[in-house]
Amino acid sequence: MAGPCGWPLPLALSAVVVIDVFWGVATVFAIDLFNSHYRNNNEFLRSFYAELHADLIAVLVLAGVLFVIFSMATPGYALSNIDIACLGLPLFINAIDALARAKDPVGILRLNMGRRLFLMGVPAAMLVLSSWILIRIYSGQIPAAASLWLQLNIIAAGFSAYVSAKQVSYFLKHRKMSVSPTLEKMFAAFRGGRPGLYDQAARVSEKFERDMKKASAQAAAQRRQSKKRTKPKRT
Repeated sequence: MAGPCGWPLPLALSAVVVIDVFWGVATVFAIDLFNSHYRNNNEFLRSFYAELHADLIAVLVLAGVLFVIFSMATPGYALSNIDIACLGLPLFINAIDALARAKDPVGILRLNMGRRLFLMGVPAAMLVLSSWILIRIYSGQIPAAASLWLQLNIIAAGFSAYVSAKQVSYFLKHRKMSVSPTLEKMFAAFRGGRPGLYDQAARVSEKFERDMKKASAQAAAQRRQSKKRTKPKRT
């Protein structure tokens, strides 16, 4: 039995479930981003989202440029064009780059090659899959409505991958994790105040920060001892 776009039904249903997850993640990140812009977040996360502004503004400018180009071009705009999804592709590439460069400048937190490649493989696989979908769209093999839906999903997936990768890089750089007070309140309201996964994430974040403080203190002590041992004696 075939599903949308001629895909096997199990594959189509799996794709819908995965894509819905990306919509959820993208929505959560967007809420947190806007709340941070209006200073409704802690300082650590406000600084994080501020670092994303330049990239996201560039994407918005690109969207405006593409809109003008396709508005002025002939023949008229069609949903088989792939301009919408093309906004998501640079976000995947940026996510891969962020993970490739992610590191702790002090060297306390180490991301070995295997883990780094695994993390990079997620946005890389999404980039390849998105490119394959866009080839089918541009070839006219996907209906117009499905084309628009898939392109919007590619943007959501790209945004999710981009922010997630930047978070990994930011947390490694500062050796600190933080949960969003905005999201904590939002999820608590959805659950009626009952504890959930985000509360567990908050506890993990607190434990991680305590461990990092201990590790940083130990590393600083080791550096001081090393300097004392290597300091030349006066004659």
